[in-house]
Parts: sequence; C-alpha cells; structure tokens
Amino acid sequence: MKRLFPIFLIAALAWAGLPGRAAAFDEQSVMICAFRQALAMLTCKTPDKYSFVGVRDGVYVFNSHFAKGFADFYVQLNGDLAIFSSRVWHGRMPSGRIVKDYAAGCVQIIIDPLPCSSFHTARCCGSQ
Repeated sequence: MKRLFPIFLIAALAWAGLPGRAAAFDEQSVMICAFRQALAMLTCKTPDKYSFVGVRDGVYVFNSHFAKGFADFYVQLNGDLAIFSSRVWHGRMPSGRIVKDYAAGCVQIIIDPLPCSSFHTARCCGSQ
C-alpha cells in the first residue's frame, strides 16, 4: 500500500498538468462586442457608437443615433447565424455566420463589410 500511494500521487499530478479545455470565457460579453463591431461594419460607424440595451426574448438590442434620431438595432440568433435588423433599414436584414473559437475564447461574425467601413472583421476575444 505504501508503494501505491506515490504512484497514485505522481499519476494525479501528471493528469492535472495535462492541457485540458480552455478556460471559460464570458461568451455573452464577447458576443456583444462582436455584434457591436458587425453593426459598425454594416453602417460605416465605429463600434463605440452602439450602446447595448439588453437581451429581450433571446434578441440582442442595441441603440445608436441613425439618420435624424436614435434607433434600435436587433441581432437575432438562428443556429450559427446572426440576423441584423432595424426599423430604419426598411426590411433590409443582413446576416452573418457566428464562429466561436472556444480554445482561444473568441467569437467572429463573418459578414461582408460595406465599402465605407473601416473594419473588415468583427472579432472579439475574452477570458474568464
């Protein structure tokens, strides 16, 4: 029995030292950041112009000054797609594919930026 204890101890320490799944990251905060960048790409603004309002029934709601006043912008999730909409867009609903990299703690929204956009990728990373 005395010989088995050191073996179990060494095995436990070796197992604990093995690389495992990446540390958890705050997925919602990273998604909000990526959605803010995607909205900026779709409207030729900077991400800081969008205020996160909250999540209503699974829909992310942002607010920004657009045209002559403030407007709400919505991001609805459908599987790995993010569908962007707003009343000021008169039915236009661009979408982007959500790519989650759990190992790196990153979320990327793949959309086609407008030519006037200064951003070419909507990607945010975070940790714990």
